[in-house]
Amino acid sequence: MSNSFLEFGMKIRKHRKAALLTQEQLGEILSIDPSYLGRIERGEINTTLEMVYKISEALKISPDELFIYTKKGVHSEKRELIEKIEIMLLSLHIEDLKTISRIMKDTISLIKE
Repeated sequence: MSNSFLEFGMKIRKHRKAALLTQEQLGEILSIDPSYLGRIERGEINTTLEMVYKISEALKISPDELFIYTKKGVHSEKRELIEKIEIMLLSLHIEDLKTISRIMKDTISLIKE
């Protein structure tokens, strides 16, 4: 499995979850089996350019958003954690995000003291 395929798949998963879609729902929109979508998201397989455009159209994003990669390096674990947190936050309503933001700000202030 290529790191590029994995990162590409993670981008799809992030945007799918932000759109509050399950693999089954997105698979239905794309007319593909959800297990095929799962394999793309896990970076197990490559897909066609046509499918990239269909996915981006279904997720209402520009195709290039699926190809913006960050360099892997010393801080890759930190980036992965931030990505997981971002996925969790994307599905929340604005008021919930404001509450979490205040909690994070207070927590960070305490940690830095």
